[in-house]
Amino acid sequence: MVEQAYYEKGFQKSVSDTHSWRTVANSSKFVLDVLQPNYKVLDVGCGPGSITIDFAQNYLTNGGSIIGIEPTHELIDLANENKNKTAPDLTNITFQEGSIYKIPFDDNTFDLVHAHQVVIHLENPVNALKELQRVTKPGGFVCVKDADLESIIASPEKYDILKQYYVLKAKNALSTDIRAGRTLREKAINAGYKPDNITTTMSHWLMCDDRNSKLQWAELAKNRILNGGEVVFPEDAKKNDEMKAQMVEKWDEWKQDENSLLEMTHFEIIYKKS
Repeated sequence: MVEQAYYEKGFQKSVSDTHSWRTVANSSKFVLDVLQPNYKVLDVGCGPGSITIDFAQNYLTNGGSIIGIEPTHELIDLANENKNKTAPDLTNITFQEGSIYKIPFDDNTFDLVHAHQVVIHLENPVNALKELQRVTKPGGFVCVKDADLESIIASPEKYDILKQYYVLKAKNALSTDIRAGRTLREKAINAGYKPDNITTTMSHWLMCDDRNSKLQWAELAKNRILNGGEVVFPEDAKKNDEMKAQMVEKWDEWKQDENSLLEMTHFEIIYKKS
């Protein structure tokens, strides 16, 4: 079922592990402006399921339900495994295979459709956004959030290489838009979303004061660099290996530096379908 360039090299757990710390509070809080506890929700590109499970367990508490979809069976298996570990008694959540380009549900099915850091990785984001709107009920909401990698701040200046790595990796992968956040509203309008029905907001991930968060972020980043199969210099294996080694050293330095921080900006849209 895999139809997305982001997965062309197959499933890599070290990549999905960098998504598993995400919750509604730290990643999808903007959705709470419109979410109701009885809503029928679709989480498109649910990854390892951490946000999906959080929605089901703590927010869809009055007859609401949620379905998470991914185009790879490995991620669906992982999401189910995480659900069984963290919330085995939940009955208002399911995971199944499905592509954002051909969502396996009828028109006007869901009260709210959610996609977190998904459109950023698509070679055809406009078609995907059309699909998100298609399966949303009239009066329902499409909620999409994407990072803007080109806006990353790594400080002090000696850590700017951390940003450079994110950007170079995205450019060479050909499956990630480094300006996805700032162009999200434009893409939605190109997909037929009515401008007056779009609410645009911004949020940030800031790794700075909380030492444990910095350590976790750095260790996940290092594991992804070493084991994720991602390439920064596809034409030069030696240069690629040297860059990876340098990045591991820099993350180790960054996580111990009391002066260091990393900030990532995100853009969010909530679209009310008329």
